[in-house]
Amino acid sequence: MITLTNRLSMVAGLVRDGRPLADIGTDHAYLPVFLLQEGRIPHAAACDVREGPLQNAASTVDAEEVSDRVELLLCSGFEHPRLRDYTDFVMAGMGGNLMVDLMAAAPFLQAEGVHLVLQPQSHAEDVRDYLYGNGFSILRETATRDNGRGYIAIEAAYTGETREATLSECYLGKLPECDAPERFDHFRDVLRRLTARHDALLAYPESREECELLEPVIRDVQAILDQES
Repeated sequence: MITLTNRLSMVAGLVRDGRPLADIGTDHAYLPVFLLQEGRIPHAAACDVREGPLQNAASTVDAEEVSDRVELLLCSGFEHPRLRDYTDFVMAGMGGNLMVDLMAAAPFLQAEGVHLVLQPQSHAEDVRDYLYGNGFSILRETATRDNGRGYIAIEAAYTGETREATLSECYLGKLPECDAPERFDHFRDVLRRLTARHDALLAYPESREECELLEPVIRDVQAILDQES
């Protein structure tokens, strides 16, 4: 039986039950195999752009005797034709900018019934901005710690309703609504990045407008951190 790390357990908690799942950038296929063993999904695709990680996935699938329910796909992002048969996808453990690039290259994701679970290692604000601007609704977010590092995950579904998100929405998302105490780790990191950016821009008069955009976001993040007991 597979035992997941805290990070992957967090991701697993956002996956819909009863739907075939495609794990994009799977590495060892721990997540889909775990979900199969728990009876939460009927079958899965484990995908990676490199042969090495896909071989690791094959070893896991064979060792756990689920090869009849996992298809291994060598591909970049969502490019494999077989993935058009799926509606539920996970991307975990990659940078937010890469996630955005992969989603933007897969317009078939913008369809009724598509469900995404995303665990960006960085630039979650860019992921949220893309989702809002391309017809997805963020359903919930959560956070955890693993080996001394904080992580967040985003659950989203395609609705077809596009809108321009505010800067605060991009940086905060639905994370303030979750009760995981680890959310504060994420917001401390956001505050550090925003403050550093703001302070660096102060030296340039032509950047005053961007500074003014950042200031209310910094206040919003600080207000969340002030709630930490």
